[in-house]
Amino acid sequence: MERNVIFTPDAPWSPGGSSQAITYNGLLYVSDQLPIDPATGQMLPRPLNPSFGGGDQAVDAQMRQCLKNLNAICQAAGTDLSNAIKLTIYTPMLIQFAPVIDRVFREFFTEFPPARSMIGVNVLQGNALVQIDAIVPLI
Repeated sequence: MERNVIFTPDAPWSPGGSSQAITYNGLLYVSDQLPIDPATGQMLPRPLNPSFGGGDQAVDAQMRQCLKNLNAICQAAGTDLSNAIKLTIYTPMLIQFAPVIDRVFREFFTEFPPARSMIGVNVLQGNALVQIDAIVPLI
């Protein structure tokens, strides 16, 4: 089995210097993506205190950017994020933001959604509100 590195300038570099993705044995393993706009290299803004206003809109925008970044990497590997079999979503405010994350997830995956884990964490790199990784078959 051959292991291949995937890279696209249409998604940000992976945190910590890992590969954006690796293909192996018919699967694409995509590193966690932060809500960074690859055109600017900047993370999408978040409110100073998301618990007191603006948090839902920020999570919505950050979730969409993460999914966009994941899809760009998938497309560079010749597949599409809609084919994902597993997503892991990390957020520092799981109980508060789960409804927004669920809504965006359902909008993106309208048919045959992948398996998913949502994990509450203390903090994400860059103080992000969402970070997502994926496993996608090479179809």
